Amino acid sequence: MSAYPDAEPSNAELEHYGIERVPADTFVWQGYRYTQARDALAAAKRAEKG
Repeated sequence: MSAYPDAEPSNAELEHYGIERVPADTFVWQGYRYTQARDALAAAKRAEKG
Protein backbone atom coordinates (compact mmCIF):
# COMPACT_ATOMS: atom_id res chain seq x y z
CA MET A 1 0.00 0.00 0.00
CA SER A 2 1.22 3.48 -0.88
CA ALA A 3 2.35 5.90 1.82
CA TYR A 4 0.20 8.56 0.11
CA PRO A 5 -3.52 7.67 -0.10
CA ASP A 6 -4.12 9.67 -3.31
CA ALA A 7 -0.97 8.40 -5.06
CA GLU A 8 -1.37 6.34 -8.23
CA PRO A 9 -0.89 2.66 -7.33
CA SER A 10 2.17 0.97 -8.76
CA ASN A 11 1.86 -1.57 -11.56
CA ALA A 12 3.29 -4.18 -9.18
CA GLU A 13 0.54 -3.51 -6.65
CA LEU A 14 -2.16 -3.74 -9.31
CA GLU A 15 -0.64 -6.96 -10.64
CA HIS A 16 -0.48 -8.42 -7.14
CA TYR A 17 -4.27 -8.07 -6.81
CA GLY A 18 -5.02 -9.15 -10.38
CA ILE A 19 -6.19 -5.70 -11.46
CA GLU A 20 -5.89 -5.01 -15.17
CA ARG A 21 -5.53 -1.52 -16.64
CA VAL A 22 -7.47 -1.01 -19.88
CA PRO A 23 -7.54 2.05 -22.12
CA ALA A 24 -10.79 3.98 -22.24
CA ASP A 25 -12.02 6.55 -24.74
CA THR A 26 -12.96 10.02 -23.59
CA PHE A 27 -15.05 12.28 -25.80
CA VAL A 28 -14.56 16.04 -25.46
CA TRP A 29 -16.99 18.64 -26.73
CA GLN A 30 -16.85 22.33 -25.82
CA GLY A 31 -14.45 21.56 -22.96
CA TYR A 32 -16.75 18.95 -21.39
CA ARG A 33 -15.59 15.36 -21.06
CA TYR A 34 -17.87 12.41 -21.69
CA THR A 35 -17.21 8.70 -21.27
CA GLN A 36 -20.04 7.84 -23.67
CA ALA A 37 -20.06 9.12 -27.26
CA ARG A 38 -23.87 9.24 -27.21
CA ASP A 39 -23.80 11.69 -24.28
CA ALA A 40 -21.41 14.05 -26.11
CA LEU A 41 -23.57 13.82 -29.21
CA ALA A 42 -26.75 14.54 -27.25
CA ALA A 43 -25.16 17.63 -25.68
CA ALA A 44 -24.03 18.91 -29.07
CA LYS A 45 -27.49 18.36 -30.55
CA ARG A 46 -29.16 20.16 -27.62
CA ALA A 47 -26.83 23.13 -28.10
CA GLU A 48 -27.58 23.22 -31.81
CA LYS A 49 -31.31 23.55 -31.12
CA GLY A 50 -30.88 26.21 -28.46
